[in-house]
Amino acid sequence: MNSFPVEEAQEIVQKPDLLHKITAYVEKNSPGMRVVKTALAIIICLVIEYYRGSSTPYHACVATIVCMQPTLKSSFQSAVDRTLGTIIAGIYAYILAVLFGQTWGIQPTNISFYLLVGFLSFPLMAIMIIIKKPSSLAITAIVYLVIMLTITDNDPLTYTFMRVVATLIGISVALFVNWLPPLNKIGKKMQTIQ
Repeated sequence: MNSFPVEEAQEIVQKPDLLHKITAYVEKNSPGMRVVKTALAIIICLVIEYYRGSSTPYHACVATIVCMQPTLKSSFQSAVDRTLGTIIAGIYAYILAVLFGQTWGIQPTNISFYLLVGFLSFPLMAIMIIIKKPSSLAITAIVYLVIMLTITDNDPLTYTFMRVVATLIGISVALFVNWLPPLNKIGKKMQTIQ
């Protein structure tokens, strides 16, 4: 049997590996796990959007910020509500984009366009209240405005689909990051430390 000197064993135990060093740093210096998780989610969204070839990576980032909650349970409920709001806003914006551009001939650079977009945000938000999803109101309005105010001569369906997908990516990333067991372990430890 090989003998392992006690001094070497103690030295190995005393030298934390890189993961332990990072964990210790986060535990000691973090402003909170929600901030850490949100920053990580933003990084993941930016990487995904880069590889998707998106010219507007902020859509996923905004969604992940809005969706990130203190707990996995609250993030899941937020994700469900925001997914519903995103889909409703996407359908609503697509219909209006088609009506404005192809049916009524209203150009997105016209003051009439801006006024109509503003006025028509009211019924959309009212829909969210009527279906008892007030927590979805913010993301619904954001998705609607992002689609309507950045639509150009692109095909409204393709453009709307791409914006909705980016938002759903952000929501999914927020859920994934909030679920990550190593981060939750650090978070529990931080709560007992602070």
